[in-house]
Amino acid sequence: MKHPFLKLLAALVAPAALFGADVTVNANITSNRTWTKSNTYIIDGRVFVTDGVTLTVEPGTVIKGKVRSAQDASALVIARGGKINASGTAAEPIIFTAEADNLNGNLGQNDRGLWGGVVILGRARINTAAGTGNIEGIPTTEPLGLYGGTDDADNSGVFRYVSIRHAGSLLGPNNELNGLTMGAVGSGTTIEYVEVFANADDGFEWFGGTVNCKYLVSAFNDDDGFDWDEGFRGKLQFLFLIQDPAVGNQAFESDGGTTPEDGAPYAMPTVYNVTAIGSGATATNALSLGPIFRDNTGGKIHNSIFHDFRGYAFRIETESAQAQDSAKRLAAGDVVIANNIFGTFGAGTAATSLFLAPNVTAGGPAPATNYTADHITAAAQANRINTDPQFVAVDRTKGGLLDPRLRAGSPALQLAATPPNDGFFTATNYLGAFTTSGNWAYAWTKLGRDGYFSAASALSDTGSGTTVTVNSGSTSKLSNLSTRLTLPVGGVAFPGFYINGTQSQTVMIRAVGPGLAALGVGNVVADPVIELYRGSEKIGENDDWSGTQAVQLAVQVGAFALTAGSKDAVILATLPPGAYTLQVRGKTGGGEVIVEVYEID
Repeated sequence: MKHPFLKLLAALVAPAALFGADVTVNANITSNRTWTKSNTYIIDGRVFVTDGVTLTVEPGTVIKGKVRSAQDASALVIARGGKINASGTAAEPIIFTAEADNLNGNLGQNDRGLWGGVVILGRARINTAAGTGNIEGIPTTEPLGLYGGTDDADNSGVFRYVSIRHAGSLLGPNNELNGLTMGAVGSGTTIEYVEVFANADDGFEWFGGTVNCKYLVSAFNDDDGFDWDEGFRGKLQFLFLIQDPAVGNQAFESDGGTTPEDGAPYAMPTVYNVTAIGSGATATNALSLGPIFRDNTGGKIHNSIFHDFRGYAFRIETESAQAQDSAKRLAAGDVVIANNIFGTFGAGTAATSLFLAPNVTAGGPAPATNYTADHITAAAQANRINTDPQFVAVDRTKGGLLDPRLRAGSPALQLAATPPNDGFFTATNYLGAFTTSGNWAYAWTKLGRDGYFSAASALSDTGSGTTVTVNSGSTSKLSNLSTRLTLPVGGVAFPGFYINGTQSQTVMIRAVGPGLAALGVGNVVADPVIELYRGSEKIGENDDWSGTQAVQLAVQVGAFALTAGSKDAVILATLPPGAYTLQVRGKTGGGEVIVEVYEID
């Protein structure tokens, strides 16, 4: 048997791994190139991946933006015809961040606008009169900033398991770089598992195009969580928004067109499974608002939760000076808001306060009815108003408490609509981006790795702790534990351990009784049970271990193998730094048991 104490002690005293070089990138990428995780890439100014060129980024690669003026903010731009192949993993996400980020938590949710961001430009259709345009945030004198065309199936590459942090720049009103800006990106492009954290403008913005996106996180950004314009027609599912208590604007800023507003194709995205949490219904941020539909946008939002915003819940605008507007899109059936939950809002509880229908044409007549309230409160839409969605926990601080999963018995576990069976949407029996078990955003985001999310949400199954996504490369270390105990019948042991540092660490916790019998130890606990606590909160439990991952990780750390089907107990979890307590007992009797905690890298 390889003693886990020695294993972990070796990890603590081993010399630090050697790092690769800092590579400054200050020129356009005009031939195929690969960025490797052994280096850190420093973007200095705007760097374009040009037409016909593919930039490949290995999982685990870190790219940093150098601080420059807003007019020349450092940004990575995939120009029309260029491609990015950035396919990270949950264990090794690709990180875009500021040069000042030491990746140890030194930058937080208030550190915004430290570099530009990421821009992807394509050749799908937009609805401006010209059919092409110069993307916001880049001077119009830059020809590589052009987007738009006629190919709705255009392919700009793959952008998966990516975290974009501390970005955003402002050239002028309505002329900003967002965390991830998408201009005329086509449906051949893959965008999923992307986080934008602490951006100086919007988290995500789509200018026309047809790209379909899944698993997006917009956290603590200064303006809108999600923004579309100029005829966006993509599909979106599993979106999570949380606003800072002091900043943040619309959950969705949804515009149809600009020049002209009634240009074709009309904006018609379809959205399922959003969890949007505002700054707080009693927060000081008066700009914290639910979605707005304006400028002739259509769009359909289903199976979503909007909760805890300072102002209104939904606004659909009329513009009597325009031939077409979003109220007309609603009347035509192009706007559908159905099977959603609207929780608590600072605007109050009356439908006329929550759901607005203004005429924004100066001097224009007020609409005859509040069509927004009439639509959303109609029985046929199956929306629920003033309904607590019953999240496990809402928290906007770095305290390891945020848990947007649903509690057992949540009303969001009922009345989910079935999405189109089109190969993109995933059918769910719940509303919002998360159900009662599992947090797809935990392992790879800054929210997870820097300790905003609750450790309980790290468990990727129903809470048994038998599977987990390993946070490889964590700089945090475990003050380890290995102890052999004699439990009396009915007795409970309370060993503990501590994770230091600033990043989450994956651990394997074992309570072994039958496994000791296989090594010749007598009088063992026949059926040990482990419970894992952080303070008074139970965040994991296991009775009888199972799963191939526990077998694989035992080999990785040098632990002795457990017999398949034995009644030993194993918890796998990725935990933020802090103190943890175990409760170990025998389910059917007492005896000898060994408790082990291994650090997984």
